[in-house]
Amino acid sequence: MKKIAVIAATGKAGSLIAQKALSHSHEVTAIVRNKERLKNQVTAVLEKDIFALTAEDLSGFDAIVLAHRAPAGQEEDYSKVAEKMIKILDGSESRLIIVGGASSLYLDENRDQRLLDVTPTDLPYYPTLLEMAKASLIYESSKLNFTFFSPAEFFDPEGLETNDYTITGDVLGHNKAGKSRISYADYAEAVVKMIEDGKYQQEHIGIYEN
Repeated sequence: MKKIAVIAATGKAGSLIAQKALSHSHEVTAIVRNKERLKNQVTAVLEKDIFALTAEDLSGFDAIVLAHRAPAGQEEDYSKVAEKMIKILDGSESRLIIVGGASSLYLDENRDQRLLDVTPTDLPYYPTLLEMAKASLIYESSKLNFTFFSPAEFFDPEGLETNDYTITGDVLGHNKAGKSRISYADYAEAVVKMIEDGKYQQEHIGIYEN
């Protein structure tokens, strides 16, 4: 049994990860801004803004899952949160798993272009892609025991859990049909499994449904 903290456990990804961890008989502490929005019966709840968290708040966990999503117009919070996590987890043995974005993944093994680099800058969600990619570099240059876990290009909130997926390195993965897709359910399963197995520490990885 692992002691797991899920930051932003009321969001779609955070909620599913917390639920999956509970189903695997782990202890789950939900860290949320508003506990009234919490859907899961977790082991413990800490109601606190992410920028108010302290080293003491995050001590004693085997793994901390960061599922934070910045609101529109505040996309720079991704980098600010990264810097915050690096500061308060300095010297910690806890593992930090960041629910990232696909924009920071490279397009192929040459690693000369990321998905972000071929994304039109006039798309309404481009600032989110840009700032999440910036945050990935902050984590990668840190000494934290982190895993920056990028979903596939299509992160499907309604998709079923298939348990038929592949973990990649920092390169965007596609199935045999050429699709880059993963359901939130499969992603949540993969997060819990990597916590249990201890794999992919200090790595940037991706995932796609086979």
